Order: sequence, then C-alpha cells, then structure tokens
Amino acid sequence: MVTIVLKPRNKIILIKINKIALFLILTICSCQHIEEQSLLLTSKLFNKGVAVERITQLKESDPTCITKNCAVIEVNYPIFKSQSLLNKRIESIIKKEIEGFIPSVGNAKTISDYMQLFIKSYVVFKNQFPESKTPWFLEIKVKINYNDLGWLSFTSYSKSYTGGVRTSEWLQYINTDTLGRSIDIEQKIGDFGKLRKQAEIIFRNQNNISSDSRLSAAGYTFKNNKFHLPENIGRNETHVLLHYNNYEIGDNIQGAILLKIPYQSTTNASELPYYQDIIMYYDKFLTWLSNLN
Repeated sequence: MVTIVLKPRNKIILIKINKIALFLILTICSCQHIEEQSLLLTSKLFNKGVAVERITQLKESDPTCITKNCAVIEVNYPIFKSQSLLNKRIESIIKKEIEGFIPSVGNAKTISDYMQLFIKSYVVFKNQFPESKTPWFLEIKVKINYNDLGWLSFTSYSKSYTGGVRTSEWLQYINTDTLGRSIDIEQKIGDFGKLRKQAEIIFRNQNNISSDSRLSAAGYTFKNNKFHLPENIGRNETHVLLHYNNYEIGDNIQGAILLKIPYQSTTNASELPYYQDIIMYYDKFLTWLSNLN
C-alpha cells in the first residue's frame, strides 16, 4: 500500500491505494506537474535498455597440468539485473556452445559444470593419446550490440582449437526480448527484400565486384550465383549487421565477412516497453514521488 497527498482545490485528501490504482490515477491525471513528469519518464526512462549488473568472466584449466600442452576454457557474458529469464537464455547459449566439445552433458547444470567437462574431455584425450602435444582451448564471448525498447541483440562468438589444421571461429547473432524470447528481426527492421538489395550493393563495393560481374567469378559460392542474406542478422545502435561465417559463401581463404547496413529506427521514441519494464520504471516513479514529500 502507498499513501499519497493530493491537493485539488486547496483541500488535502489522504488516499491509500495499491500500486495498480495509483498507476491508473497517474495515467488519467491532467495535472500539469504530473504531465511534465510523465514526459520525463518517457524520454529518460522508457527508452533505456535493460540494466546490466555485471560482466562475468570465467576460466577453467587442468590443475594437474604442469606443461604448456594443457586445456583452457574462458567464458565472458553479461548478467542483467532482475532479469532471470533473460539470464537463463544467455546461459543456454553458452552451454549449447560447450556441448559441441564434450561427449555428454551428464549431470552438469551450471556453466562452470560444463567448463569442467571440457577440461575432463581433454584429460581423457591425453590419457588415450599421451604422445599428443596438442593443447586445447575454447573461448566464448557473449556481447551486447543493442539494448533498447525491449529489443536486445547479442553477438555470441567462439574461438577454439582441439586439434587439426587451424583454429575454428564461429559467430552468431541472437535477438531477444527482455524475457529472453527470440524476436523475428524481419518484423523489426522491415522487408528483407529491400535489405538484400542494399546489402548486395555494399557487398560488391566492399569486395571490388562490379554490378555486372558474376559473384562466382570472385570466388564466392552463393546458391544459383545470386546474392542472399546470411543466417546471422543483428543490429547495433546505427547499423543492421550481416555476418557470413567461414565457408558460408566461400572457402576459408575468403574468411568471415561482415556487412554493416545503415539503419534508422522507425520506432517512435515514446513507444512503451514490455510490461516488466513498465513495472520497473513505475517503481522508480514511486521512489521519485516519495522523495518529493
């Protein structure tokens, strides 16, 4: 319960109401002072992204290894304040990445459990092939590219070596709402047909390919020799990000390719965020209101 003081026509009325009722009163109140604060909330609070509590950095290695030929795994990812579902989504992304390097998940539950399984997999490998001098490493980073109006766009990047000719790298973009649910990015940024045309112009300019040249002549392996968008589409504050991983449109010599398409958001600045964000901002408003009295 919250107690507030209203002064209509110079009369003081004490009203005890719950948060829902207070929200309705503040919504319909025509008082100029409240209107000004409403604009302040919209411009300075509603457009803020989800608060980041900290960036977690984890590292595991084989404590029994005394040579340079050891295994190391490092993980970096953000943890958001009071957003358990969003944090669980990020954890699931990291766990899924590590799963590709371990034979079985077993009873592992936390990210640290998964990291320890990676180290144990290396120990098993060394026991089976003691003559091997190959060290293993796995690096996973989840980075925030965009965080506003209930839309978060992340980069999940991994770099690894567990034997073979070369180091492996992989990148994907993940677009979610504040509950960690996947977002249809085409609904956010508009028609993919228009985006594809813009991207092809930038791609050709970036790789010195004339508009009338075949893409295959430059060593690219687009299906039917027609330019197409990558599977990975994200965004930052100013651009739509298109990322082609190694071998996606060419051999390893071509390498990964990033295209940045200038993007002007058409979202109204006063658009309301998701309901859980409204609750958070509303609590901030109550704090501000109590400080006035």
